[in-house]
Amino acid sequence: MRVQHDNQRQIVGKLLHDLRNPVHSIRISMELFGRLARRTGDIDKLMERAALYIEPAEGAVASLVANSERLARYLTAPGTPETQTVQVDEVLTEVTALLRASKRRLQVTCTLPDPPTLAIRADRMRLCHVLLHSCLNHAAAAVAISVRSANGMAAFDLAFQAAAPDLAASAAPLSADELRVIVETAGGALVATSDAALSMTFMRVSDPPPG
Repeated sequence: MRVQHDNQRQIVGKLLHDLRNPVHSIRISMELFGRLARRTGDIDKLMERAALYIEPAEGAVASLVANSERLARYLTAPGTPETQTVQVDEVLTEVTALLRASKRRLQVTCTLPDPPTLAIRADRMRLCHVLLHSCLNHAAAAVAISVRSANGMAAFDLAFQAAAPDLAASAAPLSADELRVIVETAGGALVATSDAALSMTFMRVSDPPPG
């Protein structure tokens, strides 16, 4: 719970910003359609011009739904641990975006997995929260995140760079024991942790056979 609360203070601005953008887009589409409806007497012409707004509006609604679900995931109290199949590239893309837009404004370098279809068994939200907390509460200005796969396992490697104690967040970093517990609760194993790096592994999901 503490990890989640610490993260929320750092990333809620980004979550709300992403939520407001599609709302703003939908409002603009509605205003433009309203103006057309008031000015155009020809129904066929009105429908033809209104069709131009359908695709952007549908995209905005889809974005609104996705961002609402993301906001709910990060603000809802953690439930019972539940491992599931998790796409690694989706986790890395989301965590990287949240880190870059957080209050810390971290410099983040992210190397997506090869193959891009790499999937693991993990509690998705606990994995995201441990990645976020480890980065946001480290006295470094930059972090490089990568994933390597071998022997049926996927290893998440974090390398902290450009030490900047004045940029450290107010929350305390997790101790090695705390970190080990939360990683294990997320379905993985802590391999190593130090001031310069963090490594943890999760069981890889086998790729489906071709054809």
